[in-house]
Parts: sequence; C-alpha cells; structure tokens
Amino acid sequence: MKKRKLIINFTRYSVEVFIEMVRFIIIKMTGNTNFTTPDPKLVDLEALTDDLDEKCALAKSGDRQAHIDMIASRNRLEAALHNEALYVERIGQDDEAILVSSGFPLTKDPSPAKRKSFWLMRGPNASDVLAGCSAYPKARAYVWQRYVGANPPADANLWIWTGVSTQAKMGLTDLDPASRVWLRYCAVTKNGMMEWSNPIDIIVG
Repeated sequence: MKKRKLIINFTRYSVEVFIEMVRFIIIKMTGNTNFTTPDPKLVDLEALTDDLDEKCALAKSGDRQAHIDMIASRNRLEAALHNEALYVERIGQDDEAILVSSGFPLTKDPSPAKRKSFWLMRGPNASDVLAGCSAYPKARAYVWQRYVGANPPADANLWIWTGVSTQAKMGLTDLDPASRVWLRYCAVTKNGMMEWSNPIDIIVG
C-alpha cells in the first residue's frame, strides 16, 4: 500500500479553515508522547493562531490595512506550521499511525481503481473506512470481519463480525482514529461460504 505523506502546503485552505486546522493540530499534539519536543513549541504556535484569528476578525470590516495585516499574520503562521510539519515527519519516519496522531492532514489514498482485487481506503469522515473487492462469480453476498491491532490475530475467534453486503464493497464507521484495522471477507454462494481472503490493513484517520 502506498504511504501517505503530510500535507505541508496550506495555501489552499481558507483563513477560517486554516485556523481551525491549526487548533486541531495543537490539541492532537498536546501531551502526545510521540512528539515530546515540538519545534516550534505549541505555545508559540497557539499565539500565532490567536493573532491570525484576531487579524481575521478585524479584516472583515473591509479595511485595507487590516487585510494586509491578516495576510502577514497568516504568512507567519504558515511558516511556523511548515516547520512543525517537518518536525513531525522527522519523528514519524513514515509510520502512518504516528503521523495521523499529530492531527496534520495527510495526502489521500491511491484510487481503488489502481489497487488489487481487495482494497481499503479512507471514507469521507476521519473515522470511516471503505472496503471493496473483485466480484466473486455467482456470489449472493459477502461477509466481512475486522480486527484492530498491529498484526492480524492468530486466533480466528478474535475476528469481529462487521456485516454482510450484497455488493462487493463495505463501509465501516465510527472507528478509532490512528488505529490499525485489518479486514477480511469471504463470498457466499449457493454452496455456502467460500474461503476467507488474506487480510489487509489500513490506518484510520
């Protein structure tokens, strides 16, 4: 599975969305044992965010100088957040669970069309996962099971019943962010349940 990367270019976000995104990152990184020495410090990042929030409110009056001040404030915050992203990348070392725990947005998964016969991808919400597989000949349904952990379980009884679908796809919701979820499926034909697929995993978030 192709690794996702941190998004470190924030110019496409509106000022309001950018502010909320930074506040979310601060919350996620506060007390996070993965990131014990943030660079810059979170208190400095928060101060820059508060400044931009204030400048944004003043700019809504339409005053030209207030708008210029808001742009300057945003540039300072973007530069600081860029440095924070580099710090997170240095600590994360391509470990997606660690990167997700930082609160930074990550690049999207490759499209399902480019995947193999069994694929997982993130859904529209941070706690959602979408699964799909190639259609099994004359399958009447598909049974899905999941497991949360670093590796798939050795004991088959630990797999959790996830659901049955009549189509070769399944949606999972309300999963814990940053958790590693394994999924497997089996097709059901008139002869009964076929063999379980090999499990594949994805980091939620």
